[in-house]
Amino acid sequence: MAFGKDLLTLVVITMISPMISVAQSVAFESLDTVPVYRSLESALADAENVIRLDLSKQKLGEFPEAIFSFKNLQELKLNKCRIAVLPDSFDQLPALQKIEIQHNELEAIPSSIFKLKDLRVLDLADNIIDSIPDEIDRLTTLTTLALWDNPIAYYPERLTEMQQLRVIDLLNNAMSRETQERLKSDLPQCKIIMSPPCACMDGDE
Repeated sequence: MAFGKDLLTLVVITMISPMISVAQSVAFESLDTVPVYRSLESALADAENVIRLDLSKQKLGEFPEAIFSFKNLQELKLNKCRIAVLPDSFDQLPALQKIEIQHNELEAIPSSIFKLKDLRVLDLADNIIDSIPDEIDRLTTLTTLALWDNPIAYYPERLTEMQQLRVIDLLNNAMSRETQERLKSDLPQCKIIMSPPCACMDGDE
């Protein structure tokens, strides 16, 4: 009798496992079809199933460390949350495909973000980030980079090596004509959104 119960349990687990795997691995093009969790409390109550999390406009004041509990998280939005610092622990969320943290007070991009092998969209627009780190080219699947309205003064040469990029939004960022021409010349396949150039020093200078 015990053997029968064990066999039944094994069969059930075998049937369920593929469904869990599918639920936890969503194609980027299908992310919009997955339910969004909009409160940290409800997400923590169902941590294994949290694929998309949007805590925007909640005046958090700081990045909630509890977010690192969601190991299957693939989309994270924290717009207008008054966040000044991101923890350097994003490698704990290896499934992330989209990060959107606009309209905050971020000064830097943590290096752990560059360990995300499946990241397709990185949107840190309207912050106070002053440079794009050299490690940006480690994001080999990144197709969209949005950094508009940031006081960026350094655009690394490695940025132009990211031939998979399709959109870079740098609107309202001070950029010299030389930097703009370099980006447009070296990334011909990419739509680059920029304001008119300024008489300023930036890029590698």
